[in-house]
Amino acid sequence: MTTAPGRRNNAGASARRQGELQRAAERAAQHRRAKWAMPLAAAAAAVLGWAAATVTVWQVGALVAAAVLAYEARQTYRRQRNSWAVGAAGEQATARLLAPLARRGYAVLHDRAIPGSRANLDHLVIGTFGAAYVDSKNWQSKKSRIVVNGGLLRYGQYDQTKALKTVVWEAKQAAQALGVPVRPILAVHGAKIPAPRGRIELHGVTVIEAKKLRRMLAGLSPQPGWDAARVTAVEQLAEQRLPRHSS
Repeated sequence: MTTAPGRRNNAGASARRQGELQRAAERAAQHRRAKWAMPLAAAAAAVLGWAAATVTVWQVGALVAAAVLAYEARQTYRRQRNSWAVGAAGEQATARLLAPLARRGYAVLHDRAIPGSRANLDHLVIGTFGAAYVDSKNWQSKKSRIVVNGGLLRYGQYDQTKALKTVVWEAKQAAQALGVPVRPILAVHGAKIPAPRGRIELHGVTVIEAKKLRRMLAGLSPQPGWDAARVTAVEQLAEQRLPRHSS
C-alpha cells in the first residue's frame, strides 16, 4: 500500500536542521578557542615554572592544556544538547504517537510551512472531527514542573502565555490556508499537566500530556459534512498550500 505524500514522517526536520547549524557554529567556535588553549597553557606553565623554579614546566603545561581541552569538550557536549535538538526529539515523539491515526484514515502531516512566515506547523491532523494543529513541547527537566494559576501557564520559572498565543496564531494561519476551522493543541512531553485527565483548556488552546493526545483526537465526535472524501480533499489542499517547511 502506497503512503500518501502528506503522511510520510518528516517530523522535526526543521528543528533538526536548525540544531545542526547551531552545532556547526559551536564546533567552529570551539576550534577557534582550542587554537588559543595550548599557547595559554604554555604561558601558564612558564609562569608556574618560574615561580616554582622546577624542571617540570612542560609537564605542568601539558596538564593545564589537558584540563582546558577537557573543559571545552564538556561544554561542547552540553551545547550540542541545544533547544533545537530537544525540540526535534519532541516532534518525532509526537509523530510516533500520531502514526496509528494515519493508519486509521486520518490525515497526519508534519513540519509544514506557514505562508508568508518563517514559522512552521509541527503537526496537522485531519479527520472526521475536522482539523487540528498540534504544537509539540519537550519539557523534560526534572527540576521544573507545570503550574496553572490565575489563567497563567508556567513551566518552571517561565510564563508560557506567549507560547499559547503563538499556537493560536499558527492554528489561525492553517485555518486561513485550508478554509476550515483548525483546533489549536499543545502536546507536552515529560512534564505532567496538573489537571484531571492530564488536559486543560487555556487561552483557547487544549494543553494535554502528549501520551494522551491520540486517544483525545480519536475520541472527538465526527462533524457534519466531514467524511473520508472531505478528509482527503483537505489533506490535498494542505499539500498545496502548506508545503514542507524543510524542503
